[in-house]
Order: sequence, then structure tokens, then C-alpha cells
Amino acid sequence: MIDFLLNHWIEIFAVITGLLYVYLQIRQNKIMWIVGFISSAMFVYLFFSAKIYAQSAIYVYYVLISVYGYFKWTRIEKQAVIPSVVEGSPSIKGMSRLRSAPLDMTALITISIILSATLGWVLTKTDSPIPWFDGIVAGFSIVATWMVTQKIIQHWYFWIGINLFCVPLYLSQGLYFTALMFLVYFIMSIIGLKEWKKTAIKPQ
Repeated sequence: MIDFLLNHWIEIFAVITGLLYVYLQIRQNKIMWIVGFISSAMFVYLFFSAKIYAQSAIYVYYVLISVYGYFKWTRIEKQAVIPSVVEGSPSIKGMSRLRSAPLDMTALITISIILSATLGWVLTKTDSPIPWFDGIVAGFSIVATWMVTQKIIQHWYFWIGINLFCVPLYLSQGLYFTALMFLVYFIMSIIGLKEWKKTAIKPQ
């Protein structure tokens, strides 16, 4: 047991900090970005070692966007009233935004699909055993994480799908703790959506 833990300590630490990140995200606590920075750095190594290259690259993106997200949320917290993305209705300090415009969501989904197809094709040129699955997760994750930085509540729908999709993906690569983490992520994403809805700006 001790040998197993020693051999998997990086994955275990990354999983623990990853779960803490999502908990803080549900609470809308900007410290999540610091925790996410640490967790993402660990996953860069893990996924590269498992030859899941797009996921390794996406976690490099997570490391970088964690810095942007922290300062973005800091600016939001300093504003008593934030212009909302919904027809000019104000978003109060600390509240999540609600972006329900069909054209906006269509654009975000389209970008996700294009990114997924592009990354999947690129990965077919590598020795990745799951290039298209890897590309899909990476493409949608890029867009979903950007949505988090903007506090767009629909990012939870993206994560619900991504997290569920990732469970068999990581099981197939022997990353059992990571697969379990994404199963918990899936459950936490549903909780997060419900919690953010409580503070979301509704269309007038």
C-alpha cells in the first residue's frame, strides 16, 4: 500500500488539489485559481507521461489562464455593480452572470467543435492512443475554462459533459485516481450549476 502511494503521489496530490479547486469554484472563491494553478502543473506532467498530449497541453493552458482568472475575478470583486451580459441588467458583486443569448452559446459551441476537430487531427500525427477523444476533451475544455473566467454560468453544462466523458478516457489509460476524480467532478458540476443559479442574473 505504501509503495502504491509513493508511486502515485503526484497523481493523488493533483487529484486532491483538483477537487479543492472545484469546491472553491462552486463557492465562487478566487483562491480557486491559485489551487488550480498548482493542480494543473501536476497534471501537465501526468498526462504527458501517459501520452495524452492534448490533455497535457490543455493543462499548460490551465496554468496560464489561472493567472488571468485570478486577476479577472479580483477586478470583478472590486466592482459594486458589474455590467451584465444580459440586456444591460446589472450583475451585483460576487454574483455569477447568466448568458442565455442563443447566438452567444452557438458561437461558443461552434468554436469548441472546431478546436476539437483541429486538435484531434493534429494528435493523429502523434503516438497518442486516443487522439480524437483527447482532442474533444481539450477543445471543449479550452472554451469552458474561458467561460469560467468571465463567470458565465453555462460553463457548468460544458463541464458536466466533459467530466462524464473523461471517466472512461482516463480509465483506459490506467489513471484510476484521475478517473475517480472526474467522476466526482461530474457530481460537483451538477451541484455547482445549482449553486451558481442561486446568484445568477436573470433576464428582465
